[in-house]
Amino acid sequence: MRGWEKVSDRQSEVVRFLVNSYHKNRLVHAYILEGAKGVGKLFVAKNFAKMLLCESEDKICGTCRSCQMIENEGHVNVYVIRPEGNSIKKEQIQTLQSEFSKMAAENSAKVYIIEDADKMSVSAANSLLKFLEEPMKNTYALLLTENKQMLLPTIRSRAVVLSFKSLPHEELIKQYCEAGVNQYAAIVASLTQNLDEGIKLAESERLASLIDFVLKTEDCFVKTKLDPSILFMQHQDLFKEKDSQLLYLKLFMIYYEDVLRMKLGKTEQLAFRLYPSSLSTSEQANTTTSCLNKLRALLEAEKRLMANANVMLCFDQLFLEMRGGF
Repeated sequence: MRGWEKVSDRQSEVVRFLVNSYHKNRLVHAYILEGAKGVGKLFVAKNFAKMLLCESEDKICGTCRSCQMIENEGHVNVYVIRPEGNSIKKEQIQTLQSEFSKMAAENSAKVYIIEDADKMSVSAANSLLKFLEEPMKNTYALLLTENKQMLLPTIRSRAVVLSFKSLPHEELIKQYCEAGVNQYAAIVASLTQNLDEGIKLAESERLASLIDFVLKTEDCFVKTKLDPSILFMQHQDLFKEKDSQLLYLKLFMIYYEDVLRMKLGKTEQLAFRLYPSSLSTSEQANTTTSCLNKLRALLEAEKRLMANANVMLCFDQLFLEMRGGF
């Protein structure tokens, strides 16, 4: 299938479904594209728009003016929304509605793509719901998310869910190693399926520093008994950016998922495999229940940060909960 080569092997079911629906004139007005980071959701969303708007009879050419403008996000009939800061705001959805209402009389297809759709504020989600309940003719929504359960049930019920396959973990690690990412290949493979993004992250000083800080924080819990909040204050420069705060939490989640794998004897699947001593100590110091509690605390801290909670207070609460002071 022309134009789909980049994802046709791994996401063959998704591609086949969309292409067949197009050729049989069975497209619906809303789709949820669900899958891990880097599996090709945005590529498929843009290709969907190209399939509808390509100027060549042999869809998708990739070279015509429409295809090029869609790829560069400059096509007037294709609207892309991403979070502003930590969320997608009501005003962004209202702007979308306003822009498309001006084009209501046009016969050509109109497509809007919402990346990280699960980050819509409640008011934004409700505004979108009204848009989905009364869809405009020849208008299509593509909602991209890593977790469809974070979307309103009423939104999920009005869309077709297309689930994207992830590359097997060990195969992805192999690809990272072949690309020159060696030391952090297993960890980066747990963070993103996008090779370019993963390579860039692996080469950054930030990743190395945050991994080191995860291990030092864990030492506070199982070895030194120092207050990790003091450690956090001493390294505040590392956490100035929201991305770094969230990446630290994600790395800590991956670490405790590894501890649980250790308990199950699944040592071949470890992301922090280069740190066996630390993992072994944590595995001995934690019960399965305490690991699950710590993962829950990390998830709650992530939610608080996404809601713009005070950073210091957020981490103080996190460390208190991880110590067992629920």
